Amino acid sequence: SGLTELLRLDSSWVPSAPGTSLYIRPLQLAMDPYIGIRPSNSYQFLIITGPVGAYYAEPVKVKIETNYTRAAQGGTGFAKTGGNYAAALKPAVDAQKEGFNQLIWTDAKTHEFVEESGTMNLMFVINDTLVTAPAGDTILNGITRDSIIQLAKDQGMKVEERPVRVREVIDSIENGSMQEAFGAGTAATVAQIKLIHHEGVDYHLPPIEGWKYSADFLDTLTKIKTGEIADPHNWIYKI
Repeated sequence: SGLTELLRLDSSWVPSAPGTSLYIRPLQLAMDPYIGIRPSNSYQFLIITGPVGAYYAEPVKVKIETNYTRAAQGGTGFAKTGGNYAAALKPAVDAQKEGFNQLIWTDAKTHEFVEESGTMNLMFVINDTLVTAPAGDTILNGITRDSIIQLAKDQGMKVEERPVRVREVIDSIENGSMQEAFGAGTAATVAQIKLIHHEGVDYHLPPIEGWKYSADFLDTLTKIKTGEIADPHNWIYKI
């Protein structure tokens, strides 16, 4: 395929230092010489690559967004489209000015349910159960998300893919049943969340040093990708 050939050509750009990788992004652009609103009749397909380091070097602080909306039901939130990012930029910048690394997006209709965090799927460990919102038309069905769910099932961990209320997130932090919270995505792989802000209050997760699940998911995925341990699900494609 074109991707395989490109990676052969770019092989010398693949970094080997721990925590680094070659980021790969396919994209498609409308190419009609036309100014107006309509689906294009012609497109150009491109693949860009670039060596990258760790996306988040430290655990992150996030804010639950209850005003702005990233994606609405019936829209394109399930896909990587430019429009989805456009809606997210201003509130994300505002949150960064307040000292937060990213936002936790909530549903457009009620803002009662958490959806994604920044550009990552959002996951929680509550009472030793991995909990994450179901993929759908407002939540990307991420590959890293699927991989972590599979790893959790491999080790016999209970997994729940279900709607997660903001109130449940806050209550579980307050009563101590929330053990870990993290984002899962292509660039960061696993981004641990140490603080969740909601309506003027900072809610601190337990000390990161005691976390075992997200750290193990990251370590296992890294070792599978680098060939240090077996790949039981045939995720690796050798070029």
